[in-house]
Amino acid sequence: MTDQILGLDIGDFSVKAVQVTGGLKGYHLTACARVDIDQDKGLEDALKALFEEIPFDGEGGCIASFPVDRVSFRNLSMPFKDKKKIGRTIGYELEPMLPFSVEALTTDYVVTEHSEQPWVLSASIRQEALAQYFDVLQAHQIDPDVVDLSGVPTAVQLAKHDHVPSDALLIDMGSRATSVILFSRRSVALVRSFHIGGDTITEAIAKSKEVSHEEAEKLKCRGGVEEFTDVVRPAVQSFCQEIRNTLHAFRYRVMKDVNPEKVFLTGGGALYPGMASMLQDFLELPVDLVDLTEPQPALEIQEEASESWNPLLMNSALALALRDTKSRESFDFRVDEFKKHKKFDQFKDDIKRLAICAGIILLALVADIYADYHTVSKRHDQLQQEITAIFKNTFPEVTRIVEPAQQMKVKLREAKESMVLPTDSSVHGAVVDVLRDIALRIPKTADVDVANLIIDEDRVRLKGLTDKFKTVDAVKNGLQESGYFKDVAIASAQLDRTGNRVRFELVMGRK
Repeated sequence: MTDQILGLDIGDFSVKAVQVTGGLKGYHLTACARVDIDQDKGLEDALKALFEEIPFDGEGGCIASFPVDRVSFRNLSMPFKDKKKIGRTIGYELEPMLPFSVEALTTDYVVTEHSEQPWVLSASIRQEALAQYFDVLQAHQIDPDVVDLSGVPTAVQLAKHDHVPSDALLIDMGSRATSVILFSRRSVALVRSFHIGGDTITEAIAKSKEVSHEEAEKLKCRGGVEEFTDVVRPAVQSFCQEIRNTLHAFRYRVMKDVNPEKVFLTGGGALYPGMASMLQDFLELPVDLVDLTEPQPALEIQEEASESWNPLLMNSALALALRDTKSRESFDFRVDEFKKHKKFDQFKDDIKRLAICAGIILLALVADIYADYHTVSKRHDQLQQEITAIFKNTFPEVTRIVEPAQQMKVKLREAKESMVLPTDSSVHGAVVDVLRDIALRIPKTADVDVANLIIDEDRVRLKGLTDKFKTVDAVKNGLQESGYFKDVAIASAQLDRTGNRVRFELVMGRK
């Protein structure tokens, strides 16, 4: 429940409001007011006058009611208990029962008997009337969280208390119409509206005394119970007979075992002193006046509201203020096209536009990142190809290339090591002389490429490529005549992979 909530009970002839504030220790009834609806000026002027007494800026929560006498009720059995299925199909079930097209009605329902084939109580309002109702409320910045039916939340509140029988009647007697609500097994099972109210008594007195309506109202308020008993009793007796007939038909068609144990009376018509006793006589059931503040130990009426508080007039508005907005025990006509929009819904279009812009920016960023990645990846592949080409040109003898950069480092290290020259002075002959002698001993006409030359203290290794095996023998024979070498031998000589060149290695000792 919101911190501050307004219960707005709208009838055909008056508007009542109760403001309740919630806290950790319970609820505080902070304000209440009642304003009659001038039939010439209408509901809009009545609301304006009401909010002069109870300031309401539309920021707090609000639960409002719709007059019961403008609602069509039906009890019907459904073939399944799934609430979603019931909601989707109840219109088809009602169509043959109603005088209007179901497309012109807004309907809600409550489950009255839970079973495999449950009974439900439907309530239907013409959409035209409901639209006019919301137009008037919105003109005063009122956007109720729930729109219930006047009097029904009062019955729901009563049924919650242990001291109240599980089967009972609530009679909410207004000025011109009276709602009779039956709850069975603590669930609302039947709602009917009757054309009787406080004004019925006033008119009976006016007719009997031959006075004006205003004078008869004054006589009713200050007169004794016995003075107008003979005038009022026939109307009340007729009303009670209608209630009996309604219950009889309900037992016959819907619930055979329904037997109300008590009657609860509220509304302006209950202010007539003898009304409760007459109802008790004709219905043959105990009748109690309702005051919803009594079974509410956590509800405190603040001093500024206590002067205006009259439970018989304000019970319905208080029940609305105490109603759980998520409860399915009563009705709520904020459905379909009248569904309440959440606060952020008014910014839905702006949010969509922002989301589209954000999506475009995100796509642009992703495209830019992908383009950068593609460029870098392409450059990387190009460099890899260049490295591989350089490696092949430099080391054609290597045929298996996996990591050309790493393999090139290894080959360069090996080449560097192969070029290490001894520096020990004890070695016979200078290295330069050895190199010069080798160059002179190889025939000038010979096609020889020296690939590797290793000179150490004891021996010299010469690796290279030439055109034919005879050239290898010629190089060997030339080196044997050198004064620097001894035991010149061919370590290996074979064709390379191309078959056009001879790969050879000569080994010779140093003198």
